[in-house]
Amino acid sequence: MRVAVLGAGYVGLVSGVSLAATGRHDVTLVEKNHERLAELRSGRMPIEEPGLAASFADARSRIGIAESVGSVDAPDIVLVCVATPIGEGGESDLSQILSVADDLRAHPDLDIAVRSTLPPGFSVRLPSLLGRGDGTRISTNPEFLRQGSAMGDFAHPSRIVIGRFAETTDAHLALVGELYQHLPAPRLTVSVTAAELIKNAANAFLALKLSFVNEVAALSESYGVEVDEVIEGISLDPRIGSAYMRPGLGFGGSCLPKELQVIDVAGRRHGLVMHVARAAAQVNLEQQDRFAHRILAELPRSGGRVGMLGLSFKADTDDLRGSPAVYVTRRLVSAGHSVIAYDPAVRADRAAEAMPGIELTSDPYEVFRDADAVVIATEWPEFRQLDLHAAASMTDRRLLFDGRRMIEPRDAVEAGFAYRGVGTVSLDPESLAIS
Repeated sequence: MRVAVLGAGYVGLVSGVSLAATGRHDVTLVEKNHERLAELRSGRMPIEEPGLAASFADARSRIGIAESVGSVDAPDIVLVCVATPIGEGGESDLSQILSVADDLRAHPDLDIAVRSTLPPGFSVRLPSLLGRGDGTRISTNPEFLRQGSAMGDFAHPSRIVIGRFAETTDAHLALVGELYQHLPAPRLTVSVTAAELIKNAANAFLALKLSFVNEVAALSESYGVEVDEVIEGISLDPRIGSAYMRPGLGFGGSCLPKELQVIDVAGRRHGLVMHVARAAAQVNLEQQDRFAHRILAELPRSGGRVGMLGLSFKADTDDLRGSPAVYVTRRLVSAGHSVIAYDPAVRADRAAEAMPGIELTSDPYEVFRDADAVVIATEWPEFRQLDLHAAASMTDRRLLFDGRRMIEPRDAVEAGFAYRGVGTVSLDPESLAIS
């Protein structure tokens, strides 16, 4: 098919490039941002995502790039993939989806599937926003792509969900199904409102698991217990499992924190208090604050130097949105400390915009030089390969805060560090000597 993808961000790029890479479809990426357009036309990816650049290059002959849907030659289907971030007051910022809908009003004969994450209750407005009498040729198709593994998630989806209107035609649903014909996955066709809830509630539940395990980690620290032992015992229950049961300094990104707020707002609209979603969001904020406070408690009152290993909210992405690393860095800077950071993917201009005043380096070992403390804030695999003895010899006070449980505590202490982790007992070189 000829597929037009509106929005070349994380969802749009991954979806469009993945469809073109199958060899079954010709895809046109439609993007209004001129900087992003220039990058795409030069063959550069405006985002960091493993496998994306290689797939884009391989499928380049089947990928077009345009500034408007009107310049796309008779697409069989249009995928709307623009961002719907959280705006002021916790409400979804739907300005991009409204703008796209306005553009599409001039094309009443197009089949449209919306992959953008929509808040519960919004999709029923799509026919009127698109200037149509009904939803015969409209559907929603929420994505379940994880940043850092999005290409693999598209190729091997856990499920394919399609939201339909009562009047959506079988012909339209067949078009949407054709996009994924080659992908073996459970398929679920539901109402558009049910599809919205599936997407938002799934991410909210994942966030809940992370917040819960972080609370257990804090409790384990307080009782001098290793949280790994606790998690192992919990996870052996098949009703619970081990997925999303890894504690850390908090979660971020554009999805999990947003969906918690979306669920909270959706409940309030119907007079319901979403206690669990609200608590999960609060625990996540408190976890980041608690971790920052632990660092500040062992630094001089001001004038300290801190090295940050990682800035993105997770490994294999350059996304800083909602990143706990950014939160902690800002807390350190506001307390009067200088911060030097290393991240293998985050561009210097984006880091400087998010965290004015920090110093960036292209060498991970430089974050240790003369540092009062070093913080591992993102789980980049290369941090496990650091020469800890060499790193310790460069620091001033040899304090290592491992916010992602990347380093074996005993290895850190043997190298000369005082180790501070999440859900584990703090260790100092003196305690190793005693043991």
